[in-house]
Amino acid sequence: MKKIERLLNLVSALLDAEKPLSRQSIRERIPGAYSENDESFRRTFERDKDELRALGIPISLNKVPGTDPPVDGYQILKVDYEADHPVLEADEIAALHLASNLFHLSGEDTESIFYKMGGVLQENKSALSEIPTEVLDKKIMIGINERFTILFDYKDEQREVNPYRLVFSAGNWYLIGYDKRREGFRHFRADRIEGKVELTDQEFELIEESSEISHGPPWRYGEEEKNVELKINKSHAAWALELLGNDAKYKELPDGSIIVSEIVRNWSKFLFFLFSFLDSAEVLSPPEAREEVIDWLKAMT
Repeated sequence: MKKIERLLNLVSALLDAEKPLSRQSIRERIPGAYSENDESFRRTFERDKDELRALGIPISLNKVPGTDPPVDGYQILKVDYEADHPVLEADEIAALHLASNLFHLSGEDTESIFYKMGGVLQENKSALSEIPTEVLDKKIMIGINERFTILFDYKDEQREVNPYRLVFSAGNWYLIGYDKRREGFRHFRADRIEGKVELTDQEFELIEESSEISHGPPWRYGEEEKNVELKINKSHAAWALELLGNDAKYKELPDGSIIVSEIVRNWSKFLFFLFSFLDSAEVLSPPEAREEVIDWLKAMT
């Protein structure tokens, strides 16, 4: 489990707790987050707890009721969040609070809605990353939040789009939306939108296909789509599935290897993933994708 996921799960567990939780109870509530080795778990948990407190998240320390001898317990009291933020749930505010410190928006505009909703910047704390916002048009965000169709020029063509989501992947922002003229979901790189975005007064309803929109590896975001089948040897199968996430589509073969079906919209980023397996992965289809890989390898020799 990645660090950011572990921290978010820890915040969620402490918020949901009706009474202070012991360290052991916390480990049981977040399976897979911490090592089974007690000493390794203790060190990691102490680092996580100290980091969350340094970011301003109020973790309280009290004795676990009914324990003899007394056992230290940890909890985040919802009242510490709910009083000033009646619109959002306590766990939503805590997650926003955490994200605002781990991933800073460029410029750190504390007047932006992101920080007004609950993001809190702690002084002298290093973010894991800074996310650029210069290419984002406020009308896109309004369209997403209020479900209004937007108009913009893209690749010398006007697009009429129902905007669903903005995704930041591998250094680029992508708008995912339903292209009404092409009758399907498309990905638009925000920095390639030409000119100004126009916000219409035409409202739209979310459709069932939108459930297919999810976060994923960087090669799933882009403009040209390919459906690629990739065979990965048993020795690397578990690692590959961890990278691909819970929505990975694959079948396991009798020898323990797997065949993965991936939607690829950014070929160059997919190649980085593919070649990380060296000779333990092979593109099976489509034929043109397989040929591209062979040609690339020949050019390197």
